Amino acid sequence: MPIKSAWKYAFILCIILIAFTACNRQPPTRILFIGNSYTFFNGGLDKHLKGLASSVEAESIAVGGYSLEKHFSDASTLKKIREGKWNYVVLQEQSQIPVVGQSKFYEAVRHLDDEIRRSGAKTVLLMTWERPDSVVNGVTTKGLADAYTTIGSEINAIVAPAGLAFANAMSKKPDYVLCSQDGHPTHSGTYLAVCVLYRSIFGLSPVGNGYVGGVTSPSWRKFFQQAAEDTHL
Repeated sequence: MPIKSAWKYAFILCIILIAFTACNRQPPTRILFIGNSYTFFNGGLDKHLKGLASSVEAESIAVGGYSLEKHFSDASTLKKIREGKWNYVVLQEQSQIPVVGQSKFYEAVRHLDDEIRRSGAKTVLLMTWERPDSVVNGVTTKGLADAYTTIGSEINAIVAPAGLAFANAMSKKPDYVLCSQDGHPTHSGTYLAVCVLYRSIFGLSPVGNGYVGGVTSPSWRKFFQQAAEDTHL
Protein backbone atom coordinates (compact mmCIF):
# COMPACT_ATOMS: atom_id res chain seq x y z
CA MET A 1 0.00 0.00 0.00
CA PRO A 2 1.44 3.43 -0.90
CA ILE A 3 2.59 5.49 2.09
CA LYS A 4 0.09 8.23 1.28
CA SER A 5 -2.84 5.77 1.34
CA ALA A 6 -1.60 4.19 4.58
CA TRP A 7 -1.59 7.60 6.28
CA LYS A 8 -5.07 8.25 4.93
CA TYR A 9 -6.46 5.01 6.36
CA ALA A 10 -4.67 5.57 9.69
CA PHE A 11 -6.22 9.03 9.93
CA ILE A 12 -9.71 7.68 9.20
CA LEU A 13 -9.24 4.94 11.82
CA CYS A 14 -8.23 7.52 14.42
CA ILE A 15 -11.36 9.58 13.69
CA ILE A 16 -13.55 6.48 14.03
CA LEU A 17 -11.92 5.55 17.36
CA ILE A 18 -12.33 9.09 18.74
CA ALA A 19 -15.99 9.16 17.71
CA PHE A 20 -16.61 5.73 19.23
CA THR A 21 -15.01 6.76 22.52
CA ALA A 22 -17.03 9.98 22.65
CA CYS A 23 -20.30 8.17 21.99
CA ASN A 24 -19.63 5.56 24.67
CA ARG A 25 -18.39 7.92 27.39
CA GLN A 26 -20.86 7.87 30.28
CA PRO A 27 -22.06 11.27 31.50
CA PRO A 28 -21.11 12.14 35.08
CA THR A 29 -23.51 11.44 37.93
CA ARG A 30 -24.59 14.80 39.31
CA ILE A 31 -25.36 14.93 43.04
CA LEU A 32 -26.52 17.84 45.18
CA PHE A 33 -26.19 17.79 48.97
CA ILE A 34 -28.63 19.81 51.07
CA GLY A 35 -27.92 20.03 54.79
CA ASN A 36 -25.98 21.86 57.48
CA SER A 37 -22.60 21.59 59.19
CA TYR A 38 -22.78 17.80 59.29
CA THR A 39 -22.62 18.01 55.49
CA PHE A 40 -19.88 20.66 55.13
CA PHE A 41 -17.60 19.52 57.99
CA ASN A 42 -14.13 18.15 57.13
CA GLY A 43 -14.18 19.55 53.61
CA GLY A 44 -17.70 18.43 52.76
CA LEU A 45 -19.44 15.19 51.90
CA ASP A 46 -19.63 16.32 48.28
CA LYS A 47 -15.84 16.55 48.04
CA HIS A 48 -15.30 13.15 49.65
CA LEU A 49 -17.88 11.41 47.49
CA LYS A 50 -16.06 12.73 44.43
CA GLY A 51 -12.90 11.18 45.89
CA LEU A 52 -14.56 7.77 46.16
CA ALA A 53 -16.26 8.00 42.76
CA SER A 54 -14.36 9.97 40.13
CA SER A 55 -17.37 9.97 37.78
CA VAL A 56 -19.35 12.13 40.23
CA GLU A 57 -19.99 15.85 39.94
CA ALA A 58 -21.21 17.06 43.33
CA GLU A 59 -22.12 20.34 44.99
CA SER A 60 -23.73 21.30 48.27
CA ILE A 61 -25.92 23.89 49.90
CA ALA A 62 -25.09 23.50 53.57
CA VAL A 63 -25.75 26.21 56.16
CA GLY A 64 -24.81 25.81 59.82
CA GLY A 65 -27.83 25.00 61.99
CA TYR A 66 -30.22 24.76 59.04
CA SER A 67 -33.14 22.38 59.08
CA LEU A 68 -34.81 20.99 55.97
CA GLU A 69 -37.79 23.21 56.77
CA LYS A 70 -35.51 26.25 56.48
CA HIS A 71 -34.07 24.93 53.24
CA PHE A 72 -37.54 24.56 51.76
CA SER A 73 -38.22 28.20 52.67
CA ASP A 74 -34.93 29.34 51.15
CA ALA A 75 -35.25 30.50 47.53
CA SER A 76 -31.58 29.77 46.83
CA THR A 77 -32.00 26.11 47.80
CA LEU A 78 -35.07 25.71 45.60
CA LYS A 79 -33.34 27.47 42.72
CA LYS A 80 -30.37 25.10 43.02
CA ILE A 81 -32.61 22.05 42.92
CA ARG A 82 -34.54 23.31 39.90
CA GLU A 83 -31.63 24.36 37.72
CA GLY A 84 -29.00 21.74 38.40
CA LYS A 85 -30.06 18.77 36.26
CA TRP A 86 -29.16 16.52 39.18
CA ASN A 87 -29.38 12.75 39.24
CA TYR A 88 -29.63 12.60 43.04
CA VAL A 89 -30.30 15.11 45.80
CA VAL A 90 -29.12 14.13 49.29
CA LEU A 91 -31.14 15.54 52.20
CA GLN A 92 -29.53 15.78 55.66
CA GLU A 93 -31.80 16.99 58.45
CA GLN A 94 -30.74 18.86 61.60
CA SER A 95 -29.57 16.11 63.94
CA GLN A 96 -32.41 16.07 66.50
CA ILE A 97 -35.46 17.13 64.49
CA PRO A 98 -36.32 13.68 63.06
CA VAL A 99 -37.14 12.62 66.62
CA VAL A 100 -38.06 15.76 68.58
CA GLY A 101 -39.80 17.50 65.66
CA GLN A 102 -40.84 14.53 63.60
CA SER A 103 -43.91 16.03 61.93
CA LYS A 104 -41.84 19.01 60.73
CA PHE A 105 -39.18 16.63 59.43
CA TYR A 106 -41.70 14.54 57.50
CA GLU A 107 -43.41 17.60 56.04
CA ALA A 108 -40.14 19.22 54.93
CA VAL A 109 -38.97 15.99 53.29
CA ARG A 110 -42.27 15.63 51.41
CA HIS A 111 -42.08 19.21 50.10
CA LEU A 112 -38.44 18.92 49.06
CA ASP A 113 -39.03 15.52 47.47
CA ASP A 114 -41.78 17.06 45.33
CA GLU A 115 -39.29 19.66 44.08
CA ILE A 116 -36.62 17.04 43.52
CA ARG A 117 -38.95 14.79 41.55
CA ARG A 118 -40.11 17.68 39.38
CA SER A 119 -36.48 18.42 38.56
CA GLY A 120 -36.01 14.83 37.37
CA ALA A 121 -33.79 13.69 40.26
CA LYS A 122 -34.05 11.01 42.96
CA THR A 123 -34.14 11.80 46.67
CA VAL A 124 -31.53 10.30 49.00
CA LEU A 125 -32.03 10.63 52.77
CA LEU A 126 -28.82 10.67 54.79
CA MET A 127 -29.67 9.07 58.13
CA THR A 128 -27.60 10.88 60.74
CA TRP A 129 -26.13 9.39 63.90
CA GLU A 130 -26.75 9.46 67.62
CA ARG A 131 -25.37 12.55 69.36
CA PRO A 132 -23.83 11.79 72.77
CA ASP A 133 -25.49 14.90 74.24
CA SER A 134 -28.97 14.08 72.90
CA VAL A 135 -29.61 10.59 74.20
CA VAL A 136 -31.35 12.12 77.23
CA ASN A 137 -33.86 13.67 74.80
CA GLY A 138 -34.57 10.32 73.20
CA VAL A 139 -32.54 11.07 70.09
CA THR A 140 -31.04 7.62 69.71
CA THR A 141 -29.81 5.53 66.81
CA LYS A 142 -33.09 3.61 66.82
CA GLY A 143 -35.23 6.74 66.93
CA LEU A 144 -33.36 8.30 64.02
CA ALA A 145 -33.41 5.07 62.01
CA ASP A 146 -37.14 4.67 62.54
CA ALA A 147 -37.84 8.25 61.42
CA TYR A 148 -35.67 8.10 58.29
CA THR A 149 -36.88 4.68 57.17
CA THR A 150 -40.53 5.60 57.74
CA ILE A 151 -40.47 8.71 55.56
CA GLY A 152 -38.08 7.07 53.12
CA SER A 153 -40.53 4.24 52.56
CA GLU A 154 -43.41 6.67 52.14
CA ILE A 155 -41.75 8.69 49.38
CA ASN A 156 -39.75 5.78 47.91
CA ALA A 157 -36.42 7.45 48.57
CA ILE A 158 -32.97 5.90 48.97
CA VAL A 159 -32.07 5.88 52.66
CA ALA A 160 -28.32 5.92 53.35
CA PRO A 161 -28.02 4.41 56.87
CA ALA A 162 -24.97 6.28 58.14
CA GLY A 163 -26.37 6.39 61.68
CA LEU A 164 -26.63 2.59 61.78
CA ALA A 165 -23.10 2.27 60.38
CA PHE A 166 -21.81 4.57 63.14
CA ALA A 167 -23.49 2.37 65.76
CA ASN A 168 -22.16 -0.82 64.16
CA ALA A 169 -18.62 0.53 63.98
CA MET A 170 -18.67 1.77 67.57
CA SER A 171 -20.01 -1.54 68.84
CA LYS A 172 -16.80 -3.11 67.54
CA LYS A 173 -14.43 -0.25 68.44
CA PRO A 174 -16.13 1.54 71.37
CA ASP A 175 -13.09 3.68 72.18
CA TYR A 176 -12.85 5.14 68.69
CA VAL A 177 -14.34 8.64 68.34
CA LEU A 178 -16.53 9.20 65.29
CA CYS A 179 -18.21 12.44 66.38
CA SER A 180 -18.07 15.20 69.00
CA GLN A 181 -20.54 15.60 71.86
CA ASP A 182 -22.82 17.68 69.60
CA GLY A 183 -22.54 15.14 66.83
CA HIS A 184 -20.18 16.83 64.40
CA PRO A 185 -18.25 14.10 62.63
CA THR A 186 -14.53 13.56 62.95
CA HIS A 187 -12.63 12.92 59.71
CA SER A 188 -13.27 9.23 60.29
CA GLY A 189 -16.98 9.88 60.82
CA THR A 190 -17.20 11.80 57.56
CA TYR A 191 -15.30 9.01 55.79
CA LEU A 192 -17.68 6.38 57.12
CA ALA A 193 -20.74 8.45 56.18
CA VAL A 194 -19.52 8.95 52.63
CA CYS A 195 -18.74 5.23 52.26
CA VAL A 196 -22.35 4.54 53.23
CA LEU A 197 -23.55 7.07 50.66
CA TYR A 198 -21.36 5.50 47.99
CA ARG A 199 -22.82 2.07 48.66
CA SER A 200 -26.40 3.32 48.95
CA ILE A 201 -26.41 5.45 45.80
CA PHE A 202 -24.36 3.28 43.47
CA GLY A 203 -24.94 -0.18 44.94
CA LEU A 204 -21.18 -0.74 44.92
CA SER A 205 -18.98 -1.94 47.74
CA PRO A 206 -16.55 0.68 49.06
CA VAL A 207 -14.21 -2.10 50.27
CA GLY A 208 -10.85 -1.76 48.54
CA ASN A 209 -11.44 1.80 47.33
CA GLY A 210 -8.12 3.65 47.38
CA TYR A 211 -9.46 7.03 48.44
CA VAL A 212 -7.76 8.24 51.65
CA GLY A 213 -10.06 11.13 52.60
CA GLY A 214 -8.25 12.20 55.75
CA VAL A 215 -8.02 8.68 57.22
CA THR A 216 -4.31 7.99 56.88
CA SER A 217 -4.29 4.47 58.31
CA PRO A 218 -5.01 1.79 55.67
CA SER A 219 -6.34 -0.58 58.34
CA TRP A 220 -8.82 2.00 59.63
CA ARG A 221 -9.95 2.85 56.09
CA LYS A 222 -10.59 -0.85 55.51
CA PHE A 223 -12.50 -1.02 58.81
CA PHE A 224 -14.79 1.87 57.88
CA GLN A 225 -15.28 0.62 54.35
CA GLN A 226 -16.30 -2.78 55.72
CA ALA A 227 -18.60 -1.19 58.31
CA ALA A 228 -20.38 0.64 55.49
CA GLU A 229 -20.58 -2.53 53.42
CA ASP A 230 -22.00 -4.53 56.33
CA THR A 231 -24.74 -2.02 57.22
CA HIS A 232 -28.05 -2.77 55.57
CA LEU A 233 -31.64 -1.66 56.11
